[in-house]
Amino acid sequence: MAALAALGAPPVPKIFATMEEGPIAGGTNPGEVWLESHGRSLGHWVDGSWLKPAGRVSLECPEAATGRPAAVVPVGDSSDLAVAVAAAAAAAEAWAGLGAPQRGQRLTRLAAALEGDRRGTLGALLALAGGRPLCRTLGADLDLGLRLLRAPAGGAQLGPPGLEGWTPLGVVALVLGGPCSLPALLWKLGPLLAMGNTALVLSPPAAAPPLLLLGELSGEGAALPPGVLNVLAGPPGLCRALRGHPEVTGVTFLGAAQEELQALVWGSPCRGPRLGAPQGGRVVVIVLDSADLDSAAAAIAATAAAPPALFPWGGCVVLAQDSVAAALERRLRARLGGLRLGDPTDPKTEVGPLPPGARPPEEVVKEAQEEGAQVFQAPLPALPEGGRHFYPPTLISGAAPTSRCLREPAPGPLLVLLPVRGPSEAVAMASALPQTAAAAIWAQDVTVALDTADRLPQGLVWLNALDLLDPSGGCAGGAADTDLDEALREFGCPPWEQPPKVDEPLSPSVTVDEPVDDPELAQAVAAARGAAPGWGRLPGASRARVLRAASAALGREHGTPKDGDSGDTDRSLQGALLRWAAHVERAGGAVQEVPGGRALVTRRPHGVLGVAWSRPRPLALQLLPSALALGNCVVVVAPPGGVGPAQRLRKALVAAGLPGGALTVLPGNSRRSGCHLARHRPDALWLCGGAADCDWASAVSVPRVWGVPAGLAGAPGQDTPAGAERELELRCTRPHCLWLPGGGP
Repeated sequence: MAALAALGAPPVPKIFATMEEGPIAGGTNPGEVWLESHGRSLGHWVDGSWLKPAGRVSLECPEAATGRPAAVVPVGDSSDLAVAVAAAAAAAEAWAGLGAPQRGQRLTRLAAALEGDRRGTLGALLALAGGRPLCRTLGADLDLGLRLLRAPAGGAQLGPPGLEGWTPLGVVALVLGGPCSLPALLWKLGPLLAMGNTALVLSPPAAAPPLLLLGELSGEGAALPPGVLNVLAGPPGLCRALRGHPEVTGVTFLGAAQEELQALVWGSPCRGPRLGAPQGGRVVVIVLDSADLDSAAAAIAATAAAPPALFPWGGCVVLAQDSVAAALERRLRARLGGLRLGDPTDPKTEVGPLPPGARPPEEVVKEAQEEGAQVFQAPLPALPEGGRHFYPPTLISGAAPTSRCLREPAPGPLLVLLPVRGPSEAVAMASALPQTAAAAIWAQDVTVALDTADRLPQGLVWLNALDLLDPSGGCAGGAADTDLDEALREFGCPPWEQPPKVDEPLSPSVTVDEPVDDPELAQAVAAARGAAPGWGRLPGASRARVLRAASAALGREHGTPKDGDSGDTDRSLQGALLRWAAHVERAGGAVQEVPGGRALVTRRPHGVLGVAWSRPRPLALQLLPSALALGNCVVVVAPPGGVGPAQRLRKALVAAGLPGGALTVLPGNSRRSGCHLARHRPDALWLCGGAADCDWASAVSVPRVWGVPAGLAGAPGQDTPAGAERELELRCTRPHCLWLPGGGP
């Protein structure tokens, strides 16, 4: 009792009556203490020490809640970038030479450092700089981040299967262009380091303090050698200076909007650095008539207050069945009105300020209201001084299906409620919503819930739950769904691919052509999109029968090969058809034990896959059976000499039962065929040609782009390289994860 009195706590009966949290012992913000220990003047973390260039202009690191400067950092420029790249390049050989088990142990030490005595400091800085409530940054977010770091560390220690002979890329840059949580960063940083690369993190000043602490912690306890992790703070355009450093062989963007990304990227998927697009988007929730409305409303309101850590922006769209929409709306209004909004460093806060740099969704809300929608907003409480960065929890109901609030994701605690007649309409609406990262279904009728989940296109679906994430369950949603295997491969070079040469200049920026009106290509993509649901949802055995029949038909053809074809090519193609028929018959999924239940992890086809071939690469038709066998519909733009063999393959497949539109072969009359295909927005794009065929600025709108290595298919008459089949399977599909509640911890 004396201890309670010393803390100024109320009597015990009052605590139980109000259920209010008490004061924190000590009352000192550890993030502020760390900033004060550096005189609130930070530097860059380069080569295991602080880099503070003399006489440099400083940039302010503002608090997310008030906009007041929490610290300052020197403006990073091209000279600092050159020092950081040189440090990372110097450390790359020794770090790769440690071997995967040793690297895994070092990453485990880094996770222990993040979880140790400085855990409170890291959580407080994330809340101070990013605006996510401390209850999340110090709790679920940090716990998830540690799991995302330990997963690739464990994979490196055990030796990830299928990656034998893979080598590191070298120096990889992570560019933060907008709101990015610690878990999202560690989901890239962990696999990057586990594969033997060194990292250069470019951060805007607003996000710099916690990342600089991460750099400092990486040197404690001999976690990472100097130069392996470098953090630079600077203006948004600093990443353009990477073009002058051929040592940087990979660049991944986090948090940047697509329109911003198109102005920053350079080179092509076939040459120059590998580029990774940002993840993100909103969550769509389907509430059916058998749902427990109280638990659904509580989870939806909590998600609006603090979105999932891996895609922390975009809001939430709720599709409620007509019979329960009104009751759910009443519960949502009550829940939103009871959320605690305030200082993100206060453990009691549930809703913090908007992410740094985010524009309030006032225009979206006002436009919906003018269109006749009803808008509920919780009243704003007394805010911290200068608290202009907050937005009240908001619910929009009765909006038109074409309203801007449904077309465009918006940051902040914003919910859009839309009634639907039943599960089929809910699936159609969820499929049409742009930029959705994940979906959730609330229903007590398990049969209807599972059927609805199976028809949703989102790669991550929760059943009667929200915001459950784990690396073993396929933890990333949105356009770039990623499991651990793909996360590791993103930062490695396979044995059939030539590693980039350091002394070669990066592929220059490619001037984007004016849009070309190609009605034949547009018609082919539209036909493929129409055929994709039917072909992709067929059982694997049905697709295998089509491939076997096509192989038999090709084998029955006699006579002189035509159009540059050869007997070796025919035999290779028949073998590929039979091999992938056998593969798809035994393809399956896995059930993973995850926090809160179990996850059913499978792989699904992309949908429409565009393949652009151009000279001087020969047409390797044996790559196409993998895409078709795994359920994709393919549009091929082939060089003039390759159209004949491709058309014969198509004829054999159609005769065997392939749906019309599932495979279209068009002659290519331009070396920019990849750009033309990209403008029609296929779900995935393969580029089998030179760097001039497609540039990143054109391809960035396509969720998955792959510059196909020349050595992957092997020469005609030869077997494909070891491990190539697994690589093709991953390139033809995306992970799909269904979380099932199981009452676990």
